[in-house]
Amino acid sequence: MPDNSIISIKDYFNRHNGLQRTNRFSLSFNGLPSKISLKSEDLYPLAVTIGARAIDGIADNLAGYGLGRTVPRSQKFPQGVLVTFHVTNDNFLTQLFDTWFNLIYSGGRQAGSLSAPFSLAFYDDIVAKCQMTVNLLDLNGNTNKSFIFNEVFPIETMPLNFNMLKQNEYLTYQVLFMFRDFTFK
Repeated sequence: MPDNSIISIKDYFNRHNGLQRTNRFSLSFNGLPSKISLKSEDLYPLAVTIGARAIDGIADNLAGYGLGRTVPRSQKFPQGVLVTFHVTNDNFLTQLFDTWFNLIYSGGRQAGSLSAPFSLAFYDDIVAKCQMTVNLLDLNGNTNKSFIFNEVFPIETMPLNFNMLKQNEYLTYQVLFMFRDFTFK
């Protein structure tokens, strides 16, 4: 039976080296497509939201009450990873992600001609080697744990919100990434 005394709660957090702060993290990419030029000092994300992880199951339909049991069939990551960035005056990140999107799938006006067919890049050249790492940091900036996302690529950007309602607010840019799988080290 758990003991809710101050001493046992303090001992619990001491045994686990305290709480992980949500504002202590870093983001980096490895294996980007050759036409994407990005240095780690160019990345200062405001927020990283790691989406859901779920087990997909199928009913076995065995005789009995109800549908029977659900048997695990696969793992899925339906919501990806949402990263929020500041937009700088030179629009560096918005142009970078536009280039990345066009490397994955371009044509029409993107290719310079409405009559040009859409071109689809090879998966091995654009996605297969790309990794995104989110490091969880301690108070001294050292890495506690890392999420390493494999075969990552952008799939969507959220709308840019320009408005005159709030003074002195900075423009943010959100990019949703999909990935094949991840490791937690």
